[in-house]
Amino acid sequence: MAAIRIIRPRRPWSATPATVLPTALLVRLFRLHWSYTVVLDHRAAGKIGVGQAKVFDVDPGEHSLRMRFVLLRRSKEIRVSLKEREERVLLCGTSGLGSPTLREASPHDVTEIREAAGQPAGGQPAGVEPTSDSQPADSQPA
Repeated sequence: MAAIRIIRPRRPWSATPATVLPTALLVRLFRLHWSYTVVLDHRAAGKIGVGQAKVFDVDPGEHSLRMRFVLLRRSKEIRVSLKEREERVLLCGTSGLGSPTLREASPHDVTEIREAAGQPAGGQPAGVEPTSDSQPADSQPA
């Protein structure tokens, strides 16, 4: 089995022309945060909210991945090639106009997220919910 870990960290809000639009301002003021749908290999695999991390167990090989918000807003599709027991970490975010974004996390990004969560460098990020693409987590061989 291989794994894809998607992290959607909390980001501080900054005032830019894109964030002061009336709708965006109301959303920020009332702290509304909608979940994004994770689309793995062209089918919905789960949802991820702000400050969450999810792990998807997948078979080794080539996989396509994107984030979707409602039906019209989507991130660019990312192709991920995984080997046996390999794990890739991806960062999910939001563009200035509210569309989801998805990119591969650098080692610096991973360290920064773990420090913000108050965890040692080798620990698992907070809020990780393991999900299996092919088998339940209880039935995986050890």
